[in-house]
Amino acid sequence: MVVVALLCGLLGAVSLAALAGARRTESAYGRYLDAVHASDAYVNIPSPDTALIRRIESLPGVSSGVAWVGLDADPVIHGHVDASFVTNGFAGSVGGEFWTQDTVTVVAGKLPPIGSTRDVALTPGLARLFGVGVGGTVTYRFFNSLSLTNTPTGDATYRVGAIVELPPALVDQFDDVESAILPPAATAAAERRPGAVAFSWVGARLQRGDAGLPAFQASLLHLASVVGGGYTFAVRRMDTVHQQVQEAIRPQAVAVAVFGLAALLSLLVLVGQSLSQLLERTSRQAGVLRAIGLSRAETAAACGLGGALAILTGTLVAVAGAVALSPLAPVGPVRQYDPARGVQFGVTVLLGGGAVIAVLLLAAVAWLSWRAVASAPRPSPRVARTRAVTASASVPPQVALGISAALGAGERRRMWAWANIVGSVAAVTAVVTAFVFGASLNGLVTHPPRYGWNWNLLMQSQGGYGSFLPPNTTLATLGNGDGDLDHLMSTITGIKGWSTFGFTQLPIDGRVVPVLGVATHGGLVEPPTVSGQPLTGTGAVPMVPVHAGPDEIELGTSTLRQLGVHVGQDVTVGTGVTARHLRVVGIVTLPSIGVQLSDHVSLGRGAMLAESTLMAIENIAGFQRNPAEALSALPSTVAIDLDPGTGAARVAQRLASADSIGSPGNVYRVPRVRGAAIVNAGQMGGQPVALAVALAAAALIALSAALANSVRRRRRELAVLKTLGFTRAQMRVLVVAESCTLLLVAVGLGVPLGIGAGHLAWVSFAGALGVVPAIAVQPWPLSLGMLALVAAGVALAWLPAARAARTPTTVALRAE
Repeated sequence: MVVVALLCGLLGAVSLAALAGARRTESAYGRYLDAVHASDAYVNIPSPDTALIRRIESLPGVSSGVAWVGLDADPVIHGHVDASFVTNGFAGSVGGEFWTQDTVTVVAGKLPPIGSTRDVALTPGLARLFGVGVGGTVTYRFFNSLSLTNTPTGDATYRVGAIVELPPALVDQFDDVESAILPPAATAAAERRPGAVAFSWVGARLQRGDAGLPAFQASLLHLASVVGGGYTFAVRRMDTVHQQVQEAIRPQAVAVAVFGLAALLSLLVLVGQSLSQLLERTSRQAGVLRAIGLSRAETAAACGLGGALAILTGTLVAVAGAVALSPLAPVGPVRQYDPARGVQFGVTVLLGGGAVIAVLLLAAVAWLSWRAVASAPRPSPRVARTRAVTASASVPPQVALGISAALGAGERRRMWAWANIVGSVAAVTAVVTAFVFGASLNGLVTHPPRYGWNWNLLMQSQGGYGSFLPPNTTLATLGNGDGDLDHLMSTITGIKGWSTFGFTQLPIDGRVVPVLGVATHGGLVEPPTVSGQPLTGTGAVPMVPVHAGPDEIELGTSTLRQLGVHVGQDVTVGTGVTARHLRVVGIVTLPSIGVQLSDHVSLGRGAMLAESTLMAIENIAGFQRNPAEALSALPSTVAIDLDPGTGAARVAQRLASADSIGSPGNVYRVPRVRGAAIVNAGQMGGQPVALAVALAAAALIALSAALANSVRRRRRELAVLKTLGFTRAQMRVLVVAESCTLLLVAVGLGVPLGIGAGHLAWVSFAGALGVVPAIAVQPWPLSLGMLALVAAGVALAWLPAARAARTPTTVALRAE
């Protein structure tokens, strides 16, 4: 009864806590958005005209609007101005942005008061750059963005009040922006400097939420026409961002739920196994109870009463244990942003799940009790065959008897033997499944090509807003290709191949989708194709506006599902006279990169096509301005594959300092960034292994209990064997042979079943993420783990084996 209650309580607590944790993980991001009063849309004002902020905030359908301005200032580090695009982000709150709406998450310190004029908040990256913490000081040099020479207008020093994370949280690492943030009062003081404001973004909360976005965008179009002069407002729809974050969290929540269900299945199997042993003992009194007048139902109830009491006790322990484990949820990075952390009692999962466990196990008790008193035992021909086989193989008698005991002898023994075998096989299957899943998960996180990072070095110009075309490029000279970049790359040794990427958004079958355009320059340096065929015709060609490009496109898995198409079908890309019908030739694993503060390709989401095809659809010839300023689809990112031994830092420094492709500081190396889903998956790290260890421990506890019960049940048989001449060593070998037989059968059946189940689970998980579904079944760790499991089972068998060796013959055979 103690073993039944223990298994039920421990595995029940794990399973209920996992299921409740999965539910809390799934809903945590929604609670965070509500807590920070997240905006439904951001509107970019690409000019220093701050008067437009109020006009946007007062548009119809806007319930509240606040803004932040981009200040033209660079940090002064160790006495020198750092003009790098990566580190010179400087934002000022207008009206309470980041304070009352889209509230930042404080990592350290305390958010400065809104009325402070000398305090600043820094993101963690900038704090590390400055080498300061809370209470330290930082200096910025302001410039006049309206002057042709970008004249300095003086320095300002601020005290660091807090280290903060900017909203929206949990986005792809590429979207993490490093910036300093001034409170509204300090922003107002900075705005008084001439030309300090370069641009602004307005955060708008809509009365109808996401449903109000189309009307809001229509109002912006009307406002742009009123402003005149070809003015446009770029809109960043936050519903898309929030959906991406939620999709990145969901696989982790699903995985935790799957682990909870695996623990629940193990609970049912292992507790059922222990129940069968418990009832096998109590059912020995069934004949006596029937003889004194009890009915079959009454006898079954009497035999099952102990098991029922153990189950009810174990269920209470499981619910209490799940409540104690609840502070561990939610899991993953979303945990630090959930406003409802700590001990939680989820009525639906804990009480409902506890009731389900109790009902299922009580039903098992009722069935086993009814069956246990159903009929008298009958001989088992299978046991006779087992003994004949072992005898013909010259197996020592003590080993043969141990094998027979493991496989059952008699009708009643067959019942508990099958329970032991099924329970052990199920436990090993679950252990191997968790191991295969965990190994594949670790392989994903540690192998960048599997999540789309299929190169050694990535360089970008101005967050994707710049271009690698020469500064003096015009429509007349666009056909010369990448020009200076081609020449520059040819002068750098160690480059095996490289590609240029451009990013934009295009309508595909009526749905706006982020797109990556690629042109390869030696080697296949591009995101990997998961299935189907890679693009053809991605080689560098003169980018003349009339060039058609290949009629091919690859899609991410999520986009493929959303569009409802399959590989081999055609989709319509673009609008108007330049729209094209392209054939979907493959499914691609897209990295999470693009243009900052915009909707860009990410894991499973977006499309990839040849740069020449993208240029034809975008109709560059229709633009009258410098194309390097007119179209983000022009190449702004370079992916480079290096020869082994080539230093990436050297190549990056050479490109970043080349004046021919942009001003120094505007071209920089992008560190290897991971999508939010990969970061979340990495946080899962040891969870599958921990689950495997927990299941293995539960299986060993159940096996130890089964062997102990077997020794108690067969005490009379063991006494007869000792009377016939069995030594204590032979008695110990008998019990160890029984344990080894169960373990070897479990390993022999459970390992292939577990590998198959782990393969299916991982392929499903990887498909949901949109990554390369590589399976990592490592034979040596798996073999060593199974050997350790068998060795632990044998070690645990020595205690009941020693008890069997000490079986007293006189007491056991007194009745004879």
